[in-house]
This record gives sequence, C-alpha cells and structure tokens, in this order.
Amino acid sequence: MLDRVISSDSHVMEPFDLWTRALGPRFGDRVPPLVKRYDGLDGDFFFCGRETARVDELMVAGASDALMAKLIAAGADPGVRGAMLDEEGIAAEVLNATWTLYMMRIEDGELRRACCRVFNDWLGDFCRASPKRFLGVAMVPIDDVEWGVRELERVRKLGLRGVMVPTNPIAGARPYRDPSYDRFWAAAVAHRLPVTLHIVTGAVRDPFTYLSKDERPEFPRSYVEIFNEAAPVLASEFIFGGVLDRFPALTLFLSEYDAFWIPNFKFRVARMARFGLLPAPKRSADEYVRDNIFLGILADPLAMRLRDEIGVDQLMWGSDFPHPGGQYPDTKGRLAAYLGDAPAAVQRKIAADNVVKLYDIEL
Repeated sequence: MLDRVISSDSHVMEPFDLWTRALGPRFGDRVPPLVKRYDGLDGDFFFCGRETARVDELMVAGASDALMAKLIAAGADPGVRGAMLDEEGIAAEVLNATWTLYMMRIEDGELRRACCRVFNDWLGDFCRASPKRFLGVAMVPIDDVEWGVRELERVRKLGLRGVMVPTNPIAGARPYRDPSYDRFWAAAVAHRLPVTLHIVTGAVRDPFTYLSKDERPEFPRSYVEIFNEAAPVLASEFIFGGVLDRFPALTLFLSEYDAFWIPNFKFRVARMARFGLLPAPKRSADEYVRDNIFLGILADPLAMRLRDEIGVDQLMWGSDFPHPGGQYPDTKGRLAAYLGDAPAAVQRKIAADNVVKLYDIEL
C-alpha cells in the first residue's frame, strides 16, 4: 500500500451565498446565486454567471442525501474536510474551485474579476486552517493583464500555491501567445506559482450544464470536446506561440485533461515543426513536456499503459473529490488498483512525489 498519497486535483465547494453576500450591493441580481428551479426542473441549481449547474450532478455519483450533505460540508468547512482526508488516508490536496471554474466564462469582465477576487480571499482563509495540507489554487482571469499581475501578487501573499487561468481566453481577448501577457507569465515564474489549465474554464461549455430535456442531447459532444481543449492551446499558444521559449522556467499543469493523448501530441508537434510554416520552436515536444508541463490524471487507463512514452515525472494523480470523477470512498484502495503493477518508484511519483516537486510541498 502507498505510504503517502497527495491529490493534485481536488475541489472545494464554495458556499452558495459567497458572492451574493460580498457582491450583492454592488452588482445586484447579476451576482451568481443558488436557485431552486431551472427550465421547468426542480432542485438545487447554481447559476454561475453564464451557465447553470445542478448541484447533485457535480457530486460523487449516486451519493445519498446524507453523503451529499457531508460532501457539501467538506467542500466548505476545513475541519470536516480534514477529518474526511484522515478517513481516506490522504496527506494533502491541491484545491481548485467548483463554482468559480464556471465564472471564468462570465462575459462581464468587471463581474468576472470581482467574483474571482472574492473566491481567492475565501480560499486563502480556508487553506490557512491547515496550510501544509490544503494547497489552494487562485482563480485569475487575465484578459486584463495588469489586473491579473496585481491579483497574482496578492494571492501569493494570501498563501495560495498556484494560479488558474482560463484554458482559452474569454471571447474577444488576445490569444496567450500575444506578448502583452508576458508580464503575467514573468510574474508567475518570479513568484514560483504553477499555472493551471483546467476543464470548464475555457471555450467549451461544461457538459453538466446541459440540463433540460432539449439541452441534454448536447452532453456527449460537449463531454468529448471539453477533454480535448488543452492540446490545441498548448500547441498554438505555449509552444509555437513562443511562451515557453520566452519563459523556460514557466510550469503548466493541465488539470483533469488526462494524459493518454500526449504521445500523439508530441508526434503532431514534431510534424508541424517540419512543415516550416511558422518559426520552429527552440526545443522538441519531448523537452517541453519534460521541462514545463505536468499532467493531471484521474483514472486514465491509457496513461498508465503509455506512462514511459508520456514521462512518469509529469504524471500526477488527482482524486477530483467531491466531483463525479472522483474515487471516494476507499480512495487509496482505488488508486492502488489503478496503479496496478507499476514499479513502486513510479507509483510513488504519480501518487505523491511529482506534486510535491511541483508545489514544493512540506509535510
């Protein structure tokens, strides 16, 4: 059995009234609230500023009412969460948002930034309850680069350990390869903050927000598309766009995109470089992945089979707790089954050592 397990991708569940309390007087009914009815459906729904998600569909699949209440409490109460980690044998977690993921897609820039700032303050308070165990990832939309740089510096002082940007910039914003973003990438390097790209934050709408009878047929298309969104961004913006050449110490964490696609991605990047249509990247795709990119996996079976081609030093397991992709309960048992007969050193890297290296974790 693994002696140490750290989740590279877990989630808090922000209090439903977090933004109405903080921003209601300023933004009124534009602030994301909990609602009890959506398009003829009854239940608990959270309007995230653009799309609406159903609360119970974002939790561990098949959870009873009692477990649902416990999961929601663990998402917002560090004491409850710490007790659940003890039950599961999890040493520490990298903590991402839930509702604020969706808020990266709010079209009103002022509201979007305000919502993220409120979340960052709340997450800083949450993580201070156990700073070695709870490693918070700030939400920083960067279409306003100057604001993004200031917020990055602010969240570092709050004790947060990483920063998440939208996988694709909000519609109308410049692509990440644009040099106007360079101050932000430089600040991330200077403050030693890994930059996370996570599903739901980009251009592809989350499949779980297609809720009504008329919308639900869109679920399969969106479900496939959303997990394929990171590869084109990585190629066009960070490799051929030159970001990783201008900032060779920048680290990217592709969270919840799995890793089975990396061998084919390396092949495609090498072919594109040979076409000669753009200035050639300074390094090979293998080198970019090895030096700059970490890959979050939940239960990707092909990633384990292809681990040597992907790079075992880049793979980081995440529990996704308390979301549907998670392995709760019996997290360690399920993780051990997933890792299978991989050598012990490889298992330690995927289950803990790589995330310790990326986030400089001290337990």
